[in-house]
Formats: sequence, structure tokens, C-alpha cells
Amino acid sequence: MKKRFQGTVNLPGSKSESNRALMIAAYGGFTLDAENLSDAHDTVLLQSLLEQVERHALPETFTVDSEDAGTVSRFMMPYLACKPGTWLLRGTKRLCERPMAPLIGALRQLGAEVECLETEGCLPVRIRGKQLKGGRLNLDASQSSQFVTALLLAAPTWDEGLQLTLTDDTVSEPYIGMTCSMMEYFGVHVVRDNNVITVTHQPYRQRLFVVEADWSAASYWYEMLALSDGGKLLLKGLKPDSLQGDAVVADFFKPLGVNTEYLDDGIRITSTGTVKPSEKPLQFDFCDTPDLFPSVLVSCVALHIKAEFNNIMTLYHKESDRVNSLLFELSKIYTFINIVSSNKLIIEKSSLSNSIFDDKKLSFRTYNDHRVAMSLAGLTMKLGQISLDFPEVVNKSFPTFWDEFRKIFKT
Repeated sequence: MKKRFQGTVNLPGSKSESNRALMIAAYGGFTLDAENLSDAHDTVLLQSLLEQVERHALPETFTVDSEDAGTVSRFMMPYLACKPGTWLLRGTKRLCERPMAPLIGALRQLGAEVECLETEGCLPVRIRGKQLKGGRLNLDASQSSQFVTALLLAAPTWDEGLQLTLTDDTVSEPYIGMTCSMMEYFGVHVVRDNNVITVTHQPYRQRLFVVEADWSAASYWYEMLALSDGGKLLLKGLKPDSLQGDAVVADFFKPLGVNTEYLDDGIRITSTGTVKPSEKPLQFDFCDTPDLFPSVLVSCVALHIKAEFNNIMTLYHKESDRVNSLLFELSKIYTFINIVSSNKLIIEKSSLSNSIFDDKKLSFRTYNDHRVAMSLAGLTMKLGQISLDFPEVVNKSFPTFWDEFRKIFKT
């Protein structure tokens, strides 16, 4: 395995932008005209489900299987709630454990008929779709910004629009900003006054949309450079004025020894191979960017860096419990002290454990979580060859990840 390298990485289109664009086209009643649409499994699944729902003949109940895709299930729920018909929205066992209560409650307040079939506040649900009027609504946005986005995307189709007041602390704020910006791009005026967002009844307008490359996917290449002995990579399709909050990955990895240079066709990231020691722990806040947690955590542990991770509360309810999944896998190789509360994790300076010398230990679980798999891949920079139990899970967000990996690191 090369410890010094250079090359070009072709990133997938942003899954977040692609999924929003698909929903806007569905609500607008037009075919999406987009360039660089994500080929991630979640986006392909969403596109397929929207097409299936559109073709479905009433009155039979139609099953909409979101599989393990939280975004898909949350975006589809309001869409089905205002689509005439009877719909069964379901997913995998893990997806049916993930929080849905704020969105279900909000839709019920707006007059939607949503029935939880097993556990209240969770999938599976039976939805009897009908035209919704909209109106005023308070929403707890402390669990997921996707609840906010799901309602905002539907709001222009409702006769009274939506006046949405966000209560409690809002997580993943940049994703709400992305939603509002994309709605504006497609012709819908959105008014935001602090925690109140207002959208009136108005049409979406068809336009060509160019999807930016995915900054979340870029984080794993930042990690590999941070753990390398030096190198540089061109990541194509990224830009500094991004709609994606995860563009702050450039700032997160600067103290980890990775520099970012913005070019006309993307960014060039360069590693010095050295990290300046610091007596005080590095501070990271994941309230707005939880998807960056895996790559930053693995980097800090593998680089033996003291670090404090704040606002990690949403990470227990992703495709896996990302906090404990990663801590357990990293403990196979590294010895470190961690203090975990519901919202904070502290990593003391780590060291290699004796198990590093037992090749049988260099095998890791992915927990059916694409971000766990891609972040653990960076350990090859320090450990050489490793094995993952389900490497194909990366298809959820980055289907060509292993192709790009082999291209850069081929011997």
C-alpha cells in the first residue's frame, strides 16, 4: 500500500442536492433536467419509488419500501400524505427504529392520515393520501433537519402554504439552508425570519440543475491524506461557495495536516505528513455536519491526537449507532480513553494496542453503514491491508468508492 501518492478522484454528485431536486420535480409535476445527478443507491431508490407511485393505479394499497434510507422515507412521507391513495411506507428493521415522531405528528396536525402500524412514531405507517391545505405549524427540529426539509419541499403545493416555526435547537442547519436555496432556484420564494420559515402556495418552475460533487464523500479522501506520509489529490467538481454544509471539512482537517486549494474545476488537497502537537484537545462540533464525524474520529485516533467531539446526539440514530460502532472497531487496534455522554465524546491520546501484531485482528465490521466502511478504509494508511465484512455497503452513497481507491493506491 502506497503511503505517498497523488492523483485525481472523481466524486459522486451530491446525494443531498440530488434527492431534493427529485422531490421538487415530483411536486412540480415535471421531469427533472439535471446534470451530475448522484448514482448513490439512495438517490436511485428515491427516483424509482417516485416513478412507481406516479404509475400506481388506485384504489389498491401500494407498498413503498424505503429499505434502509432515512432520507427517502422522510421525503416520501409528506409526498404520499398529499397523494390520493392508500400507501404502506416501510423499511428495514433498523430504519423502523429510527425517529419519525416529529414528522408524523406534524403531518397529523396538518390533517394528514398517518397510522403507525407497529410502534408509535416509527415506520411502518399506513398513509391515506389527500389534498392538504397547509397552515401554521410548530416543529421540533432537534432530531433531524430532514423533517424540516420534507415539509418545506411539499409546502408550495398546499393551498395555504406553510408557516413553520422551528422549536428547540435545530440540528444540521446548513441542510435547511440548502433546501431553501434550491426551492428559490426552482422559482419558489421562501421567507425566513430567524426560526420561522414561510412558504406560500406557488408553483415550482422547471430549470436545468447542475449537481455539485459531494463534500461528504470528499471527507474520506481528506482522512486518507491526513493518515498518509504525504501526497496530493485533485477532487473534481467541488466549489468554495457550496450549498453543502460539509464543505467545512476543509477547516476540520487543516489542523490534521491537510491543506485545501480551490481551483476552477475542483480542489487540490495536500498533506504535509506531519501534524503539529497541541497540549489542548482539538475541538470539533458536529451539530451542523454529523456526516463528517466518522472520518474525523478515525483520523484523530490513528494520529494519536487529543480531541473533543461535541453535539454528537444525532449520530446514535443513523444507519448504525455510529458513535459506539466506530469506537468498538477502533478499540481492536488502538488503546484510548473516551468519555461518552449523549452529546460529547473525548478522545485522549491513543496508542497502538498489542493486538496490532495479530493479523487475525485486522478485520472490521461495517454495521451495514456506508460511512463506517469508508472511514475505516483510511486505516490502510497506517495498518496496511485490512478487511471489511461488507465493503459493498458504500453503494448507498459512493458506488465507485473502491474503484477510486484502487486507482489511487494501486501498487
